[in-house]
Amino acid sequence: MSIATLDSAARPRLRYTNVAILLHWLIAALILYNLTSGLLRPLLPRGFFVFHVSSGITILALSLVCVGWRLTHRPPPYLPMAGWEKGLARVIHFLLYAAMLLLPFSGWAMISANPPAGSPGAAWAAENPAGPPPAPTLKPDTRVRGGPAGEGKGGGQPPRKRGPTLVWGLFPLPMIAPVQQLGSTPDGVPEQRAVHERIERVHALGGWVLLALLLLHVGGALKHQLVDRQRELARMGLGRTRPTIG
Repeated sequence: MSIATLDSAARPRLRYTNVAILLHWLIAALILYNLTSGLLRPLLPRGFFVFHVSSGITILALSLVCVGWRLTHRPPPYLPMAGWEKGLARVIHFLLYAAMLLLPFSGWAMISANPPAGSPGAAWAAENPAGPPPAPTLKPDTRVRGGPAGEGKGGGQPPRKRGPTLVWGLFPLPMIAPVQQLGSTPDGVPEQRAVHERIERVHALGGWVLLALLLLHVGGALKHQLVDRQRELARMGLGRTRPTIG
């Protein structure tokens, strides 16, 4: 074995694995679309929102895979930085993972907050429509209607005439049973509508929290890349890592 080979084997691995890099950029692209289609929904064409639910469910699934991969594959060490920066990076990473799981799940729960098809609650909801709920963004939106069952209308809505919500047009999104069953009877529909509104507020606020976390994450990476002259972006496949740690 050559000296160069021994030296290479002794160095810490600075680059994430190809699987981690692929998951990172796939999730990042989907998050960018969901934040844009969600937070800017009042300003965008109605059709831009059409894949919001499918994208959110995909983010949830890929994030679970990402968490599993991280738990079973040790990530590369941090590049040289101050102790407080490492601590901040760990906190932001943890909060990002939490948001990537909880925000799509809250959207899924919001869609589930409608009576089961064919139930007495669904019949009652059709005869007693809810009033206009808070919009899915923090800015009131009186123009947008429709979308997934109950989305943009408040919870406790009768089933959609065009059928269940499909993920990427391929298969129906299963509802979260405890949330859906709240509206199975007429007495439960008002409670289900209240639950939907609470989830919707959390979902809208969560979008802004996720945006803030992403800005901190990207800002930190650019600071290490441009100010500290560390090859931070190369760790995620954008360029080459240096042969040694400084």
